[in-house]
Amino acid sequence: MAILLVAGSVSAQEARPTIVAIDTVASVDETVDQNGNDVTGALFDAVVSVGMGRHLEAVVRPYAQRLPSGEWNRQIWVATLRYEHQGAIGVRIDAGLIPSPVGYANMLLRPHLNPTIAQPSSLFTPLPAAEPRGPRATLLGALYPYGVNATVSGRWWDARGAVIDTSPMRSRRIFAQTNPPRFANVVAGGGITPLFGLRIGASVTHGEWLRAGESPTLTEDQDATVVTLEAEYSAGYTKIAGEWTHDALGTSHGDTSASGWFVQGQQTLTPRWFAAARVERMSGPTFSAVTSTFNQLTFHGTEEIVGFRLTPEITVRGGHRMREAFGATGYVHAATLSVVWWRRWS
Repeated sequence: MAILLVAGSVSAQEARPTIVAIDTVASVDETVDQNGNDVTGALFDAVVSVGMGRHLEAVVRPYAQRLPSGEWNRQIWVATLRYEHQGAIGVRIDAGLIPSPVGYANMLLRPHLNPTIAQPSSLFTPLPAAEPRGPRATLLGALYPYGVNATVSGRWWDARGAVIDTSPMRSRRIFAQTNPPRFANVVAGGGITPLFGLRIGASVTHGEWLRAGESPTLTEDQDATVVTLEAEYSAGYTKIAGEWTHDALGTSHGDTSASGWFVQGQQTLTPRWFAAARVERMSGPTFSAVTSTFNQLTFHGTEEIVGFRLTPEITVRGGHRMREAFGATGYVHAATLSVVWWRRWS
């Protein structure tokens, strides 16, 4: 309440710079598959930033999501102190519970920034069990780690380096009864903008992902290297983006790997109507005790939606989604509907 009052007071004084800004988004979605299974999801997300002077800013992001199980996941996803300097060479430093420094998919977690209804499967779909009776990983998890991230950028390039407390394959949550052990991981990344509207980026993350004792056969810590390549192109009323991820991971039975990619596009049809689609593929290893080898299982998915902007703040989306899960022999089709509300208070 105090933050809202301060924000309202500041926004009313147009001649003064904004000290507090609040960016809010809420969504409700409904999914019904070909077998009659009905899932209702809901999400509430806010980013609150407070200017502290001398290029300093405090940012906090509370978040609540209704999971397909019906349970609520309530978290603080960002709580960072940020230093930012603009100029010919821009500098930004985040310290605390920071936004993800890895990959493009994490930028789509807020519903109003996601052109489709579903989020990329690489963020939440568990990979097959690479470590027998061990923890499941994701190709590139929804990542909000503790750490420090420094980014520098020029007109046609950007570079970043970070140290975080978890592997991108295993997300940690502030409010959770169980969490993976803390692993020191180092991130290096960057990108170029060779022409207006096009950016190509990459990142490499290395560090531990499994700790000894997390499975009956695991007697020593295991490392993983996560490599991402991403591209985004926007011209006129068309926007295309994609990401490729490769995980090289150690296990108690030797080294193996998982990989995947997605490509998505959005086309503005009229000032209110738009269409969007995503195609995604993943492959992940599962260990066979019979042959003592790793077998690769695959995941396939597509989504197509049509959206309508009722107002600048409210968007309605509807469409079709199909998934062939790891180890499955056919697709499951589903109809989807979503309503998204977004507003910035400043």
